[in-house]
Amino acid sequence: MINQSVWDNHYTRDRSRQQFPDENVVRVLRKNFAGKQHAVSLDLGTGSGRHLPLLVQHFEKVVACDFSRESLVIAAGSEVTAAQAALPNLPFAAESFDFVLCWGVLHYLQSADVPRAVSEILRILKPGGQVFLTLRSDSDTHLKAQLRSGDLATGHAELFTKSVAVALFQHFSKTTYGYIARQPLGEEGLVAHHMILAEK
Repeated sequence: MINQSVWDNHYTRDRSRQQFPDENVVRVLRKNFAGKQHAVSLDLGTGSGRHLPLLVQHFEKVVACDFSRESLVIAAGSEVTAAQAALPNLPFAAESFDFVLCWGVLHYLQSADVPRAVSEILRILKPGGQVFLTLRSDSDTHLKAQLRSGDLATGHAELFTKSVAVALFQHFSKTTYGYIARQPLGEEGLVAHHMILAEK
């Protein structure tokens, strides 16, 4: 079970409130959703809401979903609908969304819940809809240190090999894979993610 109080506490800290969208999300939205009409998107695990302004530019309706109340307080705005829920059980009807963004979320679930969460994302996507997400790579060393001594110390995270990450999306019609790694300035640890863009 995910510890909600860990994440509520995490989002009370200014340094946890990222403000700018990831460049990979910017690229995918510009390429795949420029000029779309009447499209509906879900920011699943919205966190600080850093991707919401970008999503509002590309979609007619945007839903921000997180299980942290503190997160939704930060992310709340007049242009988005807020929903408090936790994976793998979402309160949305089947085929509700054209696009789901799930950035930096799934690796915090228990391992048994990750395939269920992917199935739930597949369920709520419209035919031809896409999900863009990240999973922490097994080469990541930064998150391990955070879980030992940072503000996520009582939290949980799973690290994934490339083959396991890709296999999670076998029931999607098309999957595109990418990998990002960086070493934060002045730190020893490596932040490494698998990126998956999958189409229903």
